[in-house]
Amino acid sequence: MNFKYIDILIENCNLAKQTKPIKTFVLDLNNLNSLENINNSIYIIEEIDGDPKNTFENLKKYKNKKERACPRLNKPSQTMYVGSSTTNLKKRIKEHLGEGSKSTYSLQLKYWFKGNYKITIYTYDISSNILQIIEDNLAYNFKPAFGKQGGNNK
Repeated sequence: MNFKYIDILIENCNLAKQTKPIKTFVLDLNNLNSLENINNSIYIIEEIDGDPKNTFENLKKYKNKKERACPRLNKPSQTMYVGSSTTNLKKRIKEHLGEGSKSTYSLQLKYWFKGNYKITIYTYDISSNILQIIEDNLAYNFKPAFGKQGGNNK
């Protein structure tokens, strides 16, 4: 049997463990232009001073209306979402804010969320395969309330 795939996966996991972000910052929601030209990145959306159980129930109710595509429901957590972008971070964040297509799976925050949140951005200069492993590890550790884990609906 050939184990090339497993060998590459192990190598990528080892690279992911050693990789550090180029830059880390909390997004100023009044300045989305700061996201221009940022491609390889991971973002974490966290609720501030709220009630994660209430937030979970609010998205559940909104999702049931089927007005816009919303992420998978996991379980209540202060960490609302862990995601990544390899092409256009500004566009992806705008989708989560509710400024994108109604058919794109995202938080759609402006339609149901009334609390405070922060978005922490981590930028990288790595391949998308390694970025996905880092995102998966963060999602495993933070256990976000919403969204799928893994790159291919895993």
